[in-house]
Amino acid sequence: MKFKAIIASVALAAFCMGANAQEVKENPWFIYGQLGASYSMGDAQFGKLIAPQGAIGFGKFFNPVWGARLSISGWRGRVGSEITDLAHGFYYGAATVDGMMNLSQLIRKYPERLFDMNVIVGIGFNRAFTNVSSFMGRAGLQGAFRLNDALDFNVELMANGVSDRWNGRDDHSIDTYFNLGLGLTYKFGTGFKCASCISTEYPTKYYSEEDINRLVNELREQKAVEYRTDTVVVRDTVTTGGEKVVRGIRGHVSFGLNQTSVAPAQEVNIIAIADYMKQYPDAKATITGYADNGTGTKAINLRLAKQRAESVADVLVNKYGIERGRLTVSSMKDREQPFQTNDWNRVVIMIAD
Repeated sequence: MKFKAIIASVALAAFCMGANAQEVKENPWFIYGQLGASYSMGDAQFGKLIAPQGAIGFGKFFNPVWGARLSISGWRGRVGSEITDLAHGFYYGAATVDGMMNLSQLIRKYPERLFDMNVIVGIGFNRAFTNVSSFMGRAGLQGAFRLNDALDFNVELMANGVSDRWNGRDDHSIDTYFNLGLGLTYKFGTGFKCASCISTEYPTKYYSEEDINRLVNELREQKAVEYRTDTVVVRDTVTTGGEKVVRGIRGHVSFGLNQTSVAPAQEVNIIAIADYMKQYPDAKATITGYADNGTGTKAINLRLAKQRAESVADVLVNKYGIERGRLTVSSMKDREQPFQTNDWNRVVIMIAD
């Protein structure tokens, strides 16, 4: 009865912690499961003290850095004999409440990171089914590889401390065992969009003709802006004896994380540039590629930026018949970015006049 009461108390505490957390899609509830191996410290050879182990649990990140989970783990432990160098097995189960700190997000917050490192510290209750019960503490690391928005592949290494005689022997002040688990984490309400082919959607803003003229003029004067707008065409007229038309068009092509090919949904922006250049055969265009600074190394980002610009130029030339000599293709230099919002910088900006 005591064991059941403690398990119920741990579960209730975890539920209350989660119930008080703010419900946001960016920090969803999750469940996870793992299978792996455990190693119990003892007096037998290393291989004789390895046994299977598993874990299941649920939890929530309350913000990008801090979270908590309720974990149920256990299966098989092994203990050696200092006399015969043999080992025998026993079954055990553990229930813990674990605090989780996302070390990667603590260093730099970024929602679409492909890999996160979590630090885990927990306390709970352990029961070896040789009628030995113990409170326990544990600490470890978890590496989470993002497969898509809903699924992570996780690798977890934990060190566990329990009271003496957990393994049936009175030989140390505490007994220690280690768990290595591989598994999956499912995040509720997130969908299964592939992490390597994310196509970020940006808000569409609608402007009057006067607003469009004003905004484009501002865009030309600014290097960094805090909004995006659809491709726009501007014609400002001034009178110098006759009518002079100052032409200009600006557009962008957005890319998914680590992507360099033009998505079909983004090609409409390229069509607008192509139509404009066909309408004005003397017009030339500058095609500039960028990458975000939230992921990847400097070398990777420079390569992505260049390849994105080349992809857009290739579509203009090969699909829409624009002469290559009318295009100036360039890319970001070092950490140069046009937008203050990090995710928006996976982009190619096209300016023709």
